[in-house]
Amino acid sequence: MEHRIVTVSRLMGSGGGYVGYLAAKELGFRYIDREILREAAKKLGTDVRQLEEIDGRASSLLMNIVRSFGMGAPEAISQPPPTLPVYERDLFDLQSRIIREMADQYDAVIIGRGAFHVLRGRAGVIHVFVHAPEEFRVGRVMKVRNITDFKSARTLVRESDQRRKKFIRDMTGSDWMDARNYHLCVDTSAVGLSACVEMIVSLVGSSKPH
Repeated sequence: MEHRIVTVSRLMGSGGGYVGYLAAKELGFRYIDREILREAAKKLGTDVRQLEEIDGRASSLLMNIVRSFGMGAPEAISQPPPTLPVYERDLFDLQSRIIREMADQYDAVIIGRGAFHVLRGRAGVIHVFVHAPEEFRVGRVMKVRNITDFKSARTLVRESDQRRKKFIRDMTGSDWMDARNYHLCVDTSAVGLSACVEMIVSLVGSSKPH
């Protein structure tokens, strides 16, 4: 029997990560988020903080980081780079392999990282997209991250939306926000986080075993 998997894609500030955590707890599934990046860092023999600067970023920023790895600081140009350069596609492919390996081992809720595409067509997988209007998400980001300036929080949300959309398009050719990629799309501003969790749990419970 295939392991049961829920992938959760989400807009920043929609509460998707928290919804995924609560759903995993309710279902007794493993919650997988940053664990993927940590495993990638382990396989590459590098610090996870280095990969955080690359993970899901726009290519232009990525190339700046890669160049800095290769050149070093101006005052230490003769020193070797602190880590091997990791390109966006290489990192995505590695994380995709890790996601598939984890899906082979556990019943899990997997957050982000294009998992809806990586596990597309796989038996026992439910894909969820969590979203909400911008104003709701900005307000939640301000509260969760203790940001007092509305414009700063709105910029953060908008940049996140554009970065994630571009990243998924570049890596998979898919429109990240196309509802046809998912079995369930939920607006948390309309139904609330608890109801969203209940929907996911109910959907997993009613899905046919494979």
